[in-house]
Amino acid sequence: MNLQFNPPAILSLIFTVLALVAFLLMLQETLAIVTGRDPLTNGVRAVARRVPRLTYALAVVIGMLLGHLLWP
Repeated sequence: MNLQFNPPAILSLIFTVLALVAFLLMLQETLAIVTGRDPLTNGVRAVARRVPRLTYALAVVIGMLLGHLLWP
């Protein structure tokens, strides 16, 4: 079995993981609304507001990674 870690494969893996995380957050939010609890996304928003520098740094790293993988 020969695995090739080229830029399109890494990009596909990143977006697959992000899609899975988004799906799980939406599922948890739906279940929280049905049961009357606070959704997890409220906590994610609170953390992003509490540490805006970390949020900005994460956005920069993701942008640099995508730019590196997609630049011709």
